Amino acid sequence: MSQIEKIRIIPKLEIKNEFLIKGQQFEGLAKIGNPIDFAKKYYLEGADQIYIQDIVASLYSRNNLFNVVKEISENIFIPITVGGGIKDLDDIKNLLNCGADRISINTKALAEPDFIRKINEIYGNQFLTVSVEVRNINGLFYCMSNHGRDNSNYQLKDWLDILDKYKIGEVIITSIDLDGSCLGFDKELISEISNHEYNFPIVYGGGLGEINHVEELLKIYNFSGVSIAAGFHNNKIDIKNLKKNLHKKGYNINNI
Repeated sequence: MSQIEKIRIIPKLEIKNEFLIKGQQFEGLAKIGNPIDFAKKYYLEGADQIYIQDIVASLYSRNNLFNVVKEISENIFIPITVGGGIKDLDDIKNLLNCGADRISINTKALAEPDFIRKINEIYGNQFLTVSVEVRNINGLFYCMSNHGRDNSNYQLKDWLDILDKYKIGEVIITSIDLDGSCLGFDKELISEISNHEYNFPIVYGGGLGEINHVEELLKIYNFSGVSIAAGFHNNKIDIKNLKKNLHKKGYNINNI
């Protein structure tokens, strides 16, 4: 993987019916607030990007993100990546019209990898993020679709090799097993990732609940950023303090 210029701090907002929600391991979802309010808060604290995901859209073939994305884009001035339920090019066009800067796909990519090529041809490869939601099943890491409910039968290393051929802009890898736990990153998953080199930047998410979790993670692999939900929502990590600490450790961080 090429050298990362600056490490990005990316709050993740998981949306269901226009409410911000959170659970653990993609289950036990509970409403925790208004996503617009949280987006504003994280923007003011120094977030580099916001990642918005409708976590049930792919299950029910709907997309309720448009109003949320529009209002967030009118109130913050950092890049917004949006995913969840994107099934065709019209969905992408509509999200862009609402203010999205980048698009994230998972279920659609796993079902139809050539959709990645279609997006690249129209928008360029830097426009697209592929979300990779991973579960450990009997010691092997599998890529899951439909917000962790269905096994795609792609093992992580095989799917990343396929993605490497498409020259995509970025991959966000989330550990389902540690999602929402704030107990630290998935060490076995990180070991799996770090055994290979890829031509796209990788953002990691899952289990990050303390500043030292992020510091230890970045010692192991040259991630382009971290995606954090519960750690921020539950006030376990403060974005300003996280950035200050990473800067002191010698990491290249935006807006110190």
